Amino acid sequence: MPARALAVLSLVLVMGACGAPQTGTFTPAPIVPVVALDAIEDQDPTAPFTLSVVDGILEEVNVTSDRSETIEGDFSSDLTSWTSSGILNAGSTHTVVAKAVSSDGTVTEFEQQFTTEAREGSGFEVVDVTPVVEGEEVGVGAPIIVNFSESAPDRAEVERHLIVESEKGHEGAWHWISDTQVIYRTKEYWEPHQTVTFTAQFAGEHLGEDTWGGEDYTAEMVIGESQVSLVDLNAHTMTVEIDGEVAKVLQISGGSGAEWEYYTATGVHLVMEKFADKTMVSPGREEGDEGYYSTDVKWATRINSSGEFVHGAPWNNQLGSANLSHGCVNASDADAKWFYEIAQRGDPVDVIGSPREMPWNNGWGFWIMSWEEWQEGSAL
Repeated sequence: MPARALAVLSLVLVMGACGAPQTGTFTPAPIVPVVALDAIEDQDPTAPFTLSVVDGILEEVNVTSDRSETIEGDFSSDLTSWTSSGILNAGSTHTVVAKAVSSDGTVTEFEQQFTTEAREGSGFEVVDVTPVVEGEEVGVGAPIIVNFSESAPDRAEVERHLIVESEKGHEGAWHWISDTQVIYRTKEYWEPHQTVTFTAQFAGEHLGEDTWGGEDYTAEMVIGESQVSLVDLNAHTMTVEIDGEVAKVLQISGGSGAEWEYYTATGVHLVMEKFADKTMVSPGREEGDEGYYSTDVKWATRINSSGEFVHGAPWNNQLGSANLSHGCVNASDADAKWFYEIAQRGDPVDVIGSPREMPWNNGWGFWIMSWEEWQEGSAL
């Protein structure tokens, strides 16, 4: 065969041997992210922990304690790790849920739990909540006054763990009076006929400095009927509304104003306590002083700390026509008894028509403050 023919035949044979590709495609193995948690059992609650990933980045991290609290943290700049911030709940189970994704889109979902080391309570606790007495119903203006066993190490941290829940919903805020007392007030009066629950969620919580909370504290406050009174010193009347309807209009006599302290103070008072029998004594004066008096009265309902009451005054023959008292709201014995019998701690008594304004801290005068002023007392 000629040399040229041999060359062509050789080329054909070579092309026939290499020209037909094999069938099928190549699928590379997926890149699976591997997530690791460095927290240990009985983790120190004051120490941070880290979640990290190899062969991927972290898309989501969610850490919660068994006290329904979310733990905050920060991602690294390359999203390959997440580190907790702040102090964890002590003696608590924490659940870490995360999602990582690799460069080829492979997703790894991660979930793991760990416990934190317990801490003994440091003695900071709730010692009293007012007005809360078993079996008592209170008025729609009632505050929640909380007293602590010692000074709050960190007001903001303590306040974060004070929870108020109501059956009918509300908006409210805490206002610190001192390091040992904080008061809760709503923006508007409570809805009547419901139960309000206060909880200090202190167990296992770090409350500032070296203070750890002891046991939780819970109290229930039952809101009764809406009983709101308006004392009009110019009209000499006290109008009492129950659940939005006028129940009674009392003929009254307010403070005479003969001395400045003899004016009945204007502003929203709250019923604080009541006495079937009470001896009224002139404040700041002793027996023998000019202006001293000591008078026994019946059906006395206190509405501030400086001595203002709604009470019976059968000697006052100007009820409904003139203001002749030393600052109290005088009424007939019958009307005073009626009010005494229905009065609930926390019932608002709004007084108008006097030049003397009641200070917000005179008794439970918390509604004297505007809502904005009240909120300024919060540590948050």
